[in-house]
Amino acid sequence: MNILNLRFELANPFDRWEYFKPLGCLYGKLPWHKAWELEHSYYSRMFLDIDIQWSRNTDHAGLGIAIAILGYGVAFRFYDTRHWNYETNSWGIYDYSKYEVDYYG
Repeated sequence: MNILNLRFELANPFDRWEYFKPLGCLYGKLPWHKAWELEHSYYSRMFLDIDIQWSRNTDHAGLGIAIAILGYGVAFRFYDTRHWNYETNSWGIYDYSKYEVDYYG
């Protein structure tokens, strides 16, 4: 469930190239099924972009904040690594190793 989803975007409509480049990413795991990510990127069409998201009781719920000025953006995300089980209304940790996938038929 999304608790907060706030977004403001001011884009350049005259940018014909629409150039995007990832400039770096850091990430790590924390105790209690938590993780974090920090990204830096460039997107040529963006003058100003502010994005704040907060979710609970959903897959990978957590807080995300992104700010971009004149194309250069920084995004931070703090989230839960577990999936939400809607049948039991609780967190679940799934063992994907029991599913065998045959890619060749």
